[in-house]
Amino acid sequence: MTAIAGLTDPGNRAGENQDSIGWDAARSIALVADGLGGHASGQVASGIVKDTVLELVDALELSAAVMKAHAAVVEAAGKDEKMHGMASTIVAIKIAQSLGHVVWIGDSRAYLWRDNEISHLTQDHSVVEELRIEEHLSETQVRTHPQRNQVTRVLGAGEPEPGRHVFPMHKGDWVLLCSDGLSGELRDGEIASVLKSSTSIEDAAAKLIAASLEKGGRDNVSAVLVEYDGPSRRAFKLSDAAISWLAVLGGILLAGLLAGALIWFRRR
Repeated sequence: MTAIAGLTDPGNRAGENQDSIGWDAARSIALVADGLGGHASGQVASGIVKDTVLELVDALELSAAVMKAHAAVVEAAGKDEKMHGMASTIVAIKIAQSLGHVVWIGDSRAYLWRDNEISHLTQDHSVVEELRIEEHLSETQVRTHPQRNQVTRVLGAGEPEPGRHVFPMHKGDWVLLCSDGLSGELRDGEIASVLKSSTSIEDAAAKLIAASLEKGGRDNVSAVLVEYDGPSRRAFKLSDAAISWLAVLGGILLAGLLAGALIWFRRR
């Protein structure tokens, strides 16, 4: 019902790859975690997040498993001075009963690829995303803003509130999970072009990583793609006209009930 493929690359930067990717197709769970911190601590943090979520996702709701990962990172950092300050982002999806449950903290993203169109499933927890909404920044302004890499929520620090999004899955949907090393290099249209030209999710993962590296690869870059092949779950949505007619019908019924009640009381 669900196929998953993914790749991660250190990019054209020095140091360890601090991204971690993981999935279990049998359980329809996939994730990308982007570690933050000096030396190897970012890699440790993202690894803890990945292992914790994959271990607990069957016993807990996805957002609860993510918060357990937050607690695990905090605990590990408290035991080792070298790990102090380590943190991680996460974006994860769990598919159940033809619904996609997406949970994220930070600026790792999820995109939906459906009918040759791309759309966002997440909204970055970042300074520049808040500015984009408040000041109506263009995509170019967002990408060149000096605070574009500052996240406002991470696993391992503070009390982060996970973002959540649930949506009906359609047969043939692809969901792309990625670190900001990919979304920071490729615009939405460029990602869409790669997905449109790909023959499989394995092909898409390889092409997305290659395209990110070609554009500069200034950060670790990860891409995990989930292909849904189960039954479609259609969202029931009324048109504006139907809603108006229902409102009128409801008003008529209510008026009838009130009139009937008035007649009954008068006869008594």
